[in-house]
Amino acid sequence: MELQKRLGKYSKPEILNNLLNEQYSDLTISIKSPNPKGHHHWGDYFFSKALKKSFEKKGFNVVIQEREDWYDDNVKADINLVLRGVVEYKPNYDEINLMWNISHPDMVEIEEYENYDICFISSEKYANLLNDKANTIIKPLLQCTDPDVFFNEEDDSVAEDILFVGVTRGVYRDIVKDALKTNHDVSIYGMGWEEFIDEKLIKGQFIENSELHKYYSSCKILLNDHWEDMRDMDFPSNRLFDALACGAFVISDKIPSAETLFEGNIVTYEDADDLENKIEYYLSNEHERKEKAQNGKKIVLKNHTFDNRVDTILDCLKNLN
Repeated sequence: MELQKRLGKYSKPEILNNLLNEQYSDLTISIKSPNPKGHHHWGDYFFSKALKKSFEKKGFNVVIQEREDWYDDNVKADINLVLRGVVEYKPNYDEINLMWNISHPDMVEIEEYENYDICFISSEKYANLLNDKANTIIKPLLQCTDPDVFFNEEDDSVAEDILFVGVTRGVYRDIVKDALKTNHDVSIYGMGWEEFIDEKLIKGQFIENSELHKYYSSCKILLNDHWEDMRDMDFPSNRLFDALACGAFVISDKIPSAETLFEGNIVTYEDADDLENKIEYYLSNEHERKEKAQNGKKIVLKNHTFDNRVDTILDCLKNLN
């Protein structure tokens, strides 16, 4: 694959020397966000903003480049951090290039990973598989949350017993289908659901990111699911981290790390009957429900914030030869 060639501010050895000496204010990081220009309602854009803030705490100069601006010659970055979406980025020879694959592993070929100095993968399982195949540095780096955005703030005006937030993307998502087979109503926020469910269950098309924490904080049960390839390769979704940071109680489709990563404080289900039983049980056992939510919150705030992830990225960068 032909790579782009463009001079950055420093050569790679100079960049590495600045990193080792923690002269972060001399370095510029470009976060390549997969969202199209101006699409600031995408989760990828909020992810980029949170990542930018955590790097800036360390002293870096950080710019977010949306998809159409990835190759803007006016931006002279020393380090490119690509959030891999549905479009491939062609890295530059003269800069340090990092990929963070946070979703949809089936979209990336082995050869693409090998164009990067380090590839971070939001799945320990898939990172281990790639380590045996790709000729580059592969490191697991799970998704995470921003505690300044996702925190506990209950609001009775948006309180629901059972809540699901997410668009359909043209698919009747299994967890919603299974939940509606139970004896409970589900309050749904997201676009495209009119095609699949009774409109009375649709509470809204969109929740502002700045308000989402109130909805997570105020529901009794938050439902979570994963796209099939993410479930198969054990990519825990960002909603798990965000929801627990708000002190939400979560029932999710079955993904191994959902149970192990959060030490049993995420409840998973097998099928519609199992979901019915677990909804009934946890609605009737408020103390246990709240205990799991609070335990999960402590785990996330200690181990799974953007600040945690930036520390890991910097440790890996300092070990580059």
